[in-house]
Amino acid sequence: MSKITKSSTAEYFAKNLQQVGFSSPLKAVLTTLKESVDNSLDACESAGILPDLLVEISKVGAGSTKNTDLIRIVVEDNGPGIEGEDLAKVYGEYLASSKFGRGQCSRGQQGIGISAATTWAQMTNARGVSVISKTKKMRKAISAQVDVDIKSNTGVLKNKESLDWDREHGTRVEFVLDGRIQLNGDGGLLTYIEGTILVNPHMTITYKLTDGDFITVTRVSTDVPRVPEASLPHPHTFKLGEFITHSTLFGKTTLSKFLKTGFSRISDQSISDFVKKGLPKGLLEKPLTSLNEEDFKKVFQAVQNTDLMAPSTKSVLTVGEEALSKSITRLGEIDFFAVVTRKPTICDFKPVVVEVALARFKDRNQQILQ
Repeated sequence: MSKITKSSTAEYFAKNLQQVGFSSPLKAVLTTLKESVDNSLDACESAGILPDLLVEISKVGAGSTKNTDLIRIVVEDNGPGIEGEDLAKVYGEYLASSKFGRGQCSRGQQGIGISAATTWAQMTNARGVSVISKTKKMRKAISAQVDVDIKSNTGVLKNKESLDWDREHGTRVEFVLDGRIQLNGDGGLLTYIEGTILVNPHMTITYKLTDGDFITVTRVSTDVPRVPEASLPHPHTFKLGEFITHSTLFGKTTLSKFLKTGFSRISDQSISDFVKKGLPKGLLEKPLTSLNEEDFKKVFQAVQNTDLMAPSTKSVLTVGEEALSKSITRLGEIDFFAVVTRKPTICDFKPVVVEVALARFKDRNQQILQ
């Protein structure tokens, strides 16, 4: 049985782009937009910056595959920017952000989506993502292309150069890929943008879709959401493949240390209970890099068959009733609305919070719906 390596993990995800939102040309465009916007919002909020986003999506030619168009997707933000030496890792390496499995309510959960978008663009248009980035410390911005080396799970930086940019700090990404554009309905780009506007009252966004005009929706709140402290993931939320992938972040750590430091609600007593449920005791002090797929399967099954405490609910992030009340008015003129935020609870071993905004519109904002 072969060992689980970082390389085989990357190949696993490269072969399974469908599982991360690239199952059709329509979803490829929506997923690329979502991952780019999520990254921008996360970066701004982590740095305490009120986000100003620019989104532009257009058809630029015929796609390389049947029934597709060549789609250009641009997302630009005023976030803290990314250092030049980190660009290849962020956009070209799976799990590089270490968000995979992080118990924190931020938008980009797994740190895999943006790398998958780079891979999709590279597979369908022979080049990954074009990035411009500038931090406060940089005198000039950095422009580069990032590709993915699937076999080694590394990003490849190409055509790197310095250039003048009118932003003090920020990031701009441009993907050109095979896809199809759907504006309305479930999975439509306008539906996604409208939802993003609703749950981000502190965001100003300017966007242009296909041949439409540039539309700007300004923020109605100056409060940057407080990003909760990260908590470790609960092991009962993982599937076997995710469990194995999570282990690749811990290198040569022993199995017992991985279980106790890589997850929440696992103690020394839990380890003893795992052994009673079938985890081979001899594996506990072995390094993760020496375990094969069958070993991981035995460990995973023992963990899943053991009762554990539910996770903490402190890691959830709420928009809040007041902020939702302000944000919903951006979508049109209303004569009735109600919002409610419930207390956090546990669902399938994950901390969740339910927030609902209900409104009756007298007149929808036609500018947003263009």
